[in-house]
Amino acid sequence: MKIKIILTSVIISLLFFECKSHISTSSSGETKEKTFSEKVAKNDTSQIQKSIIGMISNYTNGAGLITSYDMISGEKIILGNIDQEGKFNLPLDENFLNTLSEKAKIAQEKAPNGWKIEFKTIVKTFECDGNEMVYQNGETIVTGIPDPNITDKEGNKVVGVLYAVSQPEIAKWLYSYGQDNAVKGYYLQWYFVENQSSVKGKCEIPTYTGIGNENYDHVTVTNLEFQKGWNLLKYNILEVFKDANGKTTPSKIEINRIAAIPQDVQWYAVTVE
Repeated sequence: MKIKIILTSVIISLLFFECKSHISTSSSGETKEKTFSEKVAKNDTSQIQKSIIGMISNYTNGAGLITSYDMISGEKIILGNIDQEGKFNLPLDENFLNTLSEKAKIAQEKAPNGWKIEFKTIVKTFECDGNEMVYQNGETIVTGIPDPNITDKEGNKVVGVLYAVSQPEIAKWLYSYGQDNAVKGYYLQWYFVENQSSVKGKCEIPTYTGIGNENYDHVTVTNLEFQKGWNLLKYNILEVFKDANGKTTPSKIEINRIAAIPQDVQWYAVTVE
């Protein structure tokens, strides 16, 4: 019997890349480095393929690191760093899929007989049972960034998990894997795509709440035109359903690729108890 490991995120890959300074030219011809606030406020579109930068709105832990874990070896991976004010920089690997493939190759060689490591495709990532989705280059490999851990400066103690959201309630809902109440708003995710591809369609699934015969339609509208490399996706929660017990769940989500980080985004750290 073959056992497959499906790789969906960066957690078995190292992202140790130096972040280059962003240079602009003054009227006198002199060059000057853009300040952190300028890069964040103007949503410098050149940043999307190079690094993720931001300011954590509720940060109180001093200088620290952004980390994750290798899902095969269990080793810690350092993704980026945070200063005392909560400013962070997470460099992005422009050859990310090659880096990940090399790691997977090594892991496959060490894996027990019958184990097979595979990457997810556009079709597998954005599929909808019983509903028609339209794909272009649907077998293109896609992978993404997991929810990053926030640690102390030694990388030993995890103090939080970082999310890019419109409001803190959505970060808490994501962290709870849907157990907390959802609200209208959005969250962001980064994906690395092997080649130009697309997926479009409306996925509508009747969903029962488990309270008698109560049910609602869960609708996801997907309209994605991927470019090769890093892509920024916005998951917009347009409607929520409130069940008989008062719990709210997303009932309509729209997924789009966007060119820049929204001006009103909040980088929010959910505290790990």
